Amino acid sequence: MTSAPRPGSGWWQRRLDIASLRRSMLDREMPSGLTWWHTLGSATLTVFLLQAVTGAVLAMYYAPSPDHAYESIRYLEGQVHLGRVLRGVHNWGASAMVVLALLHMVRVFSFGAYKYPREANWVVGVGLLGLVMAFGFTGYLLPWDQRAYWATQVGTSIAGTVPGVGGAVAVLLRGGTQLGAETLTRFYALHVLWLPAAIIGLIGLHLVMIVRQGIAAPPRVLEEAAPARTDADDYAAHYDKTVGRAKRGGPRFWPDIIAKDAVVSLLTVAVIVGLAMVEGAPLEAPADPTDTSYVPLPEWYFLPFYQLLKLVPGSMESTVAVGIPAFLALTLLGLPFFDRSSRRHLRGRPLALAGLVAVLGGSALLLGAALGEIAPPSESPSGVALSSVERAGRATFQRQCAGCHVVGDEGGEEGPELTDIGTRHGSAWLHSFIENPQRFHPESEMSSFGPPTLSHQEIEEVARYLTTLRGPRGQTLPMAIADTFPEPSTPVR
Repeated sequence: MTSAPRPGSGWWQRRLDIASLRRSMLDREMPSGLTWWHTLGSATLTVFLLQAVTGAVLAMYYAPSPDHAYESIRYLEGQVHLGRVLRGVHNWGASAMVVLALLHMVRVFSFGAYKYPREANWVVGVGLLGLVMAFGFTGYLLPWDQRAYWATQVGTSIAGTVPGVGGAVAVLLRGGTQLGAETLTRFYALHVLWLPAAIIGLIGLHLVMIVRQGIAAPPRVLEEAAPARTDADDYAAHYDKTVGRAKRGGPRFWPDIIAKDAVVSLLTVAVIVGLAMVEGAPLEAPADPTDTSYVPLPEWYFLPFYQLLKLVPGSMESTVAVGIPAFLALTLLGLPFFDRSSRRHLRGRPLALAGLVAVLGGSALLLGAALGEIAPPSESPSGVALSSVERAGRATFQRQCAGCHVVGDEGGEEGPELTDIGTRHGSAWLHSFIENPQRFHPESEMSSFGPPTLSHQEIEEVARYLTTLRGPRGQTLPMAIADTFPEPSTPVR
């Protein structure tokens, strides 16, 4: 009787042909002259994997309902170890995905790498860029704060301007005529189920094409003695001969190219984590559908388009809202099919250079104009700027709390002094304490100010205002502590 074979390298080799996989995936010759710009694709893939991991962990704490979404975010940031950093990584990772995907496409466009034989790969890349933007749009609503609610209200309203089907599209996105529980559920399902499935499929197809076609050689190499057009009968033979010559003595994918990719990817992740630790992710007051005074703003990468819509007459808004994205999408998708010139470097493509400068320059100007129109926050009595949320919290504090608590030289003496409370606690801890003091100190004499005494939004506004009190006389000073949940050193009555 013979014993069963042990699962070793031979066992896996016979079943998966690992040697062939290694040769096709890693032992590949690369063209000479590849630059650091060629690492942008790998960096984008790395950030996507980072987003997938952090998103999966965030989903374990998130409750996709209007009643609990905001509170689940506050719980994550206030009580889960490294929850604030985790959410910050996902937030900054989303921006990094957009930046890297755009830079990668600009690099491919500038090097003419969308031309033969990579037309299909370019089309897949355009689809991936669209999915990245869709991730940003659907994820924006999930915190269910003021910023998310009203920006999504604007976004779905713009979708509703599509001629003929706009109304149906808006209802489909919202799950009704207004934003509500159905909207949040649909955006959550899109963000964590449908879009990930779509982007994983396209990424897989994108990578298969890259492995089969290889990385495009530098423009100067492919342009040498090339036929005038890529659809010429002899261009394919010229291309194969030129690429084969460029690979002689060139780097190998492993370890040469992967080493560069790893350096850029690690630096990218380090920057994202650093921003998450320092800045975290924004969270405003809970969504209030009745607050029509709130000025909505989309995420920064939608601001140029948002600003453009503000500049056109109202009669043309729906045309521009649909026409510009449709024109850009069709232009990008059709680019490799109507640009058949064998010229690849931007110096030999003046029309392409002018178009790139116009799009990038126009977007930069629109973004700058949009950021310039964002109203600066007003000044507090001590001369330090307060946001609209903090100003509302100051008004509620003066109405509900100043009779018992001293701030500077003003207020009652029944409760503890709060002159520098912002140096000891962050807004998450203060929100929870105001809502239910007995949760922290069962012997506290302070009454609960949770609903219906104060709404969750009012409590959040007061908490945000209190975190600004960090001076010896109750001045508002820059925050210098993390927003955590430490136990207070002295009881708060």
